Amino acid sequence: PWWGNPVYLGPTGADGTLGLVEKAQAASYAKEVVRSGVEEAVAAVKGKDAAVVVVGSMPAINGRENHDREDMSLAPAQEALVKAVRAANPDTVVVVENSYPTTLGALQKEVPAVLWTSHAGQETGSALADILYGDVNPAGRLTQTWYRSESDLPSILDYDIIKSDRTYQYFKGTPLYPFGHGLSYTTFRYGSLKQVKGGYEVKVTNTGTRAGDEVVQLYTHQRVSRDKQPLKQLKTFERVSLKPGETRTVKLRVSAQDLAHWDVTRSKWVVESGTYDVMIGASSADIRARTTWGVQGETIPARDLSRTTRAENFDDYDGIRLVDESKARGTAVSASADGAWLKFAHAHLGAGADELTARLAGASGTVEVRVGSPTGPLAGTAHFAGTSSPYTYETVTAELSDAAKGRTDVYLVLGEGMRLSAFSLR
Repeated sequence: PWWGNPVYLGPTGADGTLGLVEKAQAASYAKEVVRSGVEEAVAAVKGKDAAVVVVGSMPAINGRENHDREDMSLAPAQEALVKAVRAANPDTVVVVENSYPTTLGALQKEVPAVLWTSHAGQETGSALADILYGDVNPAGRLTQTWYRSESDLPSILDYDIIKSDRTYQYFKGTPLYPFGHGLSYTTFRYGSLKQVKGGYEVKVTNTGTRAGDEVVQLYTHQRVSRDKQPLKQLKTFERVSLKPGETRTVKLRVSAQDLAHWDVTRSKWVVESGTYDVMIGASSADIRARTTWGVQGETIPARDLSRTTRAENFDDYDGIRLVDESKARGTAVSASADGAWLKFAHAHLGAGADELTARLAGASGTVEVRVGSPTGPLAGTAHFAGTSSPYTYETVTAELSDAAKGRTDVYLVLGEGMRLSAFSLR
């Protein structure tokens, strides 16, 4: 069981009664197939108008918080079921009911229709029937990116979506299904995008023969920034109901403040001056109209490392983990290996910084100050004797050479097991 050690059963009495035994005494069982579910499914769908196969996850078995999947595929038995039913009846609809994206692989191309639903509750079956029979026109949209393969994703332990180019905001590949995707039994046409007071307007027309709902989504992209920006980012959306042939003007409200991002140099939200792309479409990958927006904001100044700077406010890193500074509050960084580094970009050191002051805990080692790159010119080295607890911090200092001057990128290189909460260059 998940909450402890394995449990083994074996005969414990003369009558064959089973009880708890050691592994060596555990009983062995052979699987005997009395009825084949796949064979029964094939027999049931032959000659029928259509077949519906429901696959996915069971929340109490393979969809819960204590279960890590080895891959994102459907279970092999479920794939075999779908292929067998599809071979017996070409008009096969696959309903995927699960708690997470799935790499459907070849099945996505082999079946004429795929319908996804979450574990929606006791009326799930009725809702699915309404959709499949056409009594209700679907308008749901995916709130996650569905990837084609596990190779599109970083390690399961890497939660940095910016550095790993993860989610629709940073992913540069072609997903299986993009964020915001969802089809309808009708079609929609978008007009040109127009900026109005308080946001943007676009005309949307139902070009099909059935009434339906379209979810109009507005994304933005900042062209130039001090910081790495998303390829696109959803800012707002509107769901609109349209009869066949009907056209409606949809207004999407967005302001300059919605363009703000977190400035790690000053620990505040900022809107940078510049040109922003404004995109409207049916999903993050299906953009129907676009324009540009010139915004008067602010320019992020050079970093001032003469002030006490939190280590967590780095621009880039390698071999670094965010950890608790204390048991009560705060965030520090920890080096996972020797040579781990933090980058603090566009730092203005003026005529030169004379001293590094660093607040450290954990393992003994050195903190190197380098400029330009993690292996660039060495400006100084602080030696740290270590502390008995990762929560006990001491302040160390080191003199800096004239390499630490002007406007440059500053790198702090740490030894394995060292923790850094804050530092300054003065």
